[in-house]
Amino acid sequence: MCILLYVDDLVVTDPDLAEISRVKSQLSTAFEMKDLGDLHYFLGIKVIHTPDGVLLTQRNYVLNMLYKFGMKDCQSVTTPLDCNLKLPYDSRAPCDAKRFWKIVGSLIYLNITRPHFSYLVGMKKQFM
Repeated sequence: MCILLYVDDLVVTDPDLAEISRVKSQLSTAFEMKDLGDLHYFLGIKVIHTPDGVLLTQRNYVLNMLYKFGMKDCQSVTTPLDCNLKLPYDSRAPCDAKRFWKIVGSLIYLNITRPHFSYLVGMKKQFM
């Protein structure tokens, strides 16, 4: 069984539906709870139920991020970063550190559904 808790949102998941009902029943004796049924969104992550399993997507998060950082018209690429690329440190290059930190922080949260971004984010974090 997996129980996810964030502030006042609770997700209970298990292959055994009877076990989920038992746990929810026990929790409801101690806490005021409302069952909202099947999970559709959690912390900005859309949950899509398919016959093959569950699909997690952060599409709206990505779109909002692109608008927020002025990149809505950027071109997409199939590979986010060349694994052999060495990024040089250039002390002369001006940088808005606060904006950079926000972008990297947003990318870290995006790793939840896009783990292939981990390398890219790790490379960027080196410059923080």
